[in-house]
Amino acid sequence: MGQGVDICQRLILLSHDAFELLVFALFKQQQGLKMRPEFPGLWKVVESRRLLWLLGLTFALIVTFQYIELPNTISSLFSSTKLPFSRNGDGEHKSSRNLAPAMAPSFPQKNASLVDDSSGGVGDDEEVEVDKIFDSGGNATAPTVSPSQLKENATAPTVSPSQVKENATAPTVSPSQVKENATAPTVSPSQVKENVTAPVASAKPPAALPLVKENATAPVASAKPPASLPIPNPSPVKDNATSHVEDKNSTKTNVPGVSPVVRFVPVVKEYSKTPDSRVMSISDMSKQLRRNRISHNRLAKKPKWVTKPDLELLQAKYEIENAPIDDKDPLLYAPLYRNVSIFKRSYELMEKMLKVYVYKEGDKPIMHSPILRGIYASEGWFMKLIESNNNKFVTKDASKAHLFYLPFSSRMLEVTLYVQDSHSHRNLVQYLKDYIDSISVKYPFWNRTSGADHFLAACHDWAPSETRNVFAKSIRALCNSDVKEGFVFGKDTSLPETFVRDPKKPLSSIGGKSASQRPTLAFFAGKPDHGYLRPILLSYWGNNKDPDLKIFGKLPRTKGNKNYLQFMKTSKYCICAKGFEVNSPRVVEAIFYDCVPVIISDNFVPPFFEVLNWESFALFVAEKDIPNLKKILMSVSERRYRQMQMRVKRVQKHFLWHVQPEKYDMFHMILHSVWFNRVSQISV
Repeated sequence: MGQGVDICQRLILLSHDAFELLVFALFKQQQGLKMRPEFPGLWKVVESRRLLWLLGLTFALIVTFQYIELPNTISSLFSSTKLPFSRNGDGEHKSSRNLAPAMAPSFPQKNASLVDDSSGGVGDDEEVEVDKIFDSGGNATAPTVSPSQLKENATAPTVSPSQVKENATAPTVSPSQVKENATAPTVSPSQVKENVTAPVASAKPPAALPLVKENATAPVASAKPPASLPIPNPSPVKDNATSHVEDKNSTKTNVPGVSPVVRFVPVVKEYSKTPDSRVMSISDMSKQLRRNRISHNRLAKKPKWVTKPDLELLQAKYEIENAPIDDKDPLLYAPLYRNVSIFKRSYELMEKMLKVYVYKEGDKPIMHSPILRGIYASEGWFMKLIESNNNKFVTKDASKAHLFYLPFSSRMLEVTLYVQDSHSHRNLVQYLKDYIDSISVKYPFWNRTSGADHFLAACHDWAPSETRNVFAKSIRALCNSDVKEGFVFGKDTSLPETFVRDPKKPLSSIGGKSASQRPTLAFFAGKPDHGYLRPILLSYWGNNKDPDLKIFGKLPRTKGNKNYLQFMKTSKYCICAKGFEVNSPRVVEAIFYDCVPVIISDNFVPPFFEVLNWESFALFVAEKDIPNLKKILMSVSERRYRQMQMRVKRVQKHFLWHVQPEKYDMFHMILHSVWFNRVSQISV
């Protein structure tokens, strides 16, 4: 190395002299100075040789310098692009901390196509998000923010937009799958090679970028799978195709042992009412209910002026919140309730002081026309009983009322006003708005609280959307109590959907076999094409695939529907699978026939949720867990099952209609839920 440096120094000195002579000769020639005439031929020879010598020496000097110095230069240059993995989270390499990221050249995009035209594509401007890297032990490692090394057949991400090489394969739908020679997209001006288009990501660079090795397969972290099973026949994904955007809120996943995790979400065919990935569990619902109880001021505005009923509600609220412990009531089995002492005190105060004003305005059949038969019977039975002449809760003096009832039937609203196949509810919503306008002009009660002390009971599937805006502050008792449809915990309440077959005998055929006389593990029967969930349930467990599970489509009609009733009376568990909406009359039917309900309906708020502890007498199975249904049921011990079945029989009194209302029955429980929510959110 020392000799090389010495030679280099000598060559530099010689080249310096040679360069001066060359410049001098060229200068003389340029100025047109003549050479000595004595030796014209000799001068030309000497000058030519000198020029050739100087040129050769200069060339040799340059070659020598490059040979000695270039490797070190290249080494120092590329040392800044090394990507050592760091476990401290930022992973920035010291030698690259002050380097500006190189901008990749842009290439024309060719043959870009990810999804079949039939599946409906998305726009060209897509986002690509680069995830953390996980080592084989499952620990997150963050790569540095420097230009990446490139190896054969693989593209490494730079500090900004995407760079993709030849023969890259775009990812498919979740669960992620990427073929060989995959390219890892970047996050800056895009560089795309033949047959692939890489989407350009957002301007903000990621905190860390991975090193891609030769022929690396980049795993794709997709959005969190939907709560229910994936819909069959997703849109096909082709090779050499354009990758698509991932939703911002999607959950990151990883494939152990593979380096860069790049997330793509291709376009999938859109299905009506497909499963939603945003699932609120029962425990999450309870937490939300508690939060809304604490922040009650968000649910109801303060009244424009304070009345005596407001002060009475405040007093009731204080007494309920400070209720003495009382869990020995023979009529109330404590494990069935969230807090049996609070429920008992609240119910006592309701019986003692609650007054309801029922509006007389409104024309039949939409108003004041109860339907007492079928699956929408709940709203009809409640309307019938509260409008009866001997109802002790009703007052004709509106100034004494704590609550105001809006006596409309959501079922009759649909029957009367909906235009068949119009797919529009505007005229239905307008009818309700006009009704509110009329009573708000005639009376001061609605405007005093913006409707916060008004309530309705509606069981039709469309009721949530029809009442969401018109009754935004009002208390809504809804059968279709869907979290995604705007159900507000602490204000709205879940109305039980009951299938009444004989209005004259609503309690006919009640009860079922004892726990030891129920040979069938689980039973379900219903329209197989009613929503997306039932086809999935039937595909796994229908057609006698398991002798312990009696899962059917619609059963043949018999006199008195005996086949259906017999199965419910002799099965341990009754499957309550949602249809087009989250609610199902099977929940109440299961309780009616002493069968433990198994509710398969994500985001469904069960009836009387603010009072009852549903997990003490029912099972909740996530839609995505349908393949494990039997395993889940078999995991419940015999002792636990018998306990749940006993509790179903004890909670049954809350789900019964009586021609003359009885203490703690369905009518009183609906009214109590409305009362309890109003008391909880009262503010003056």
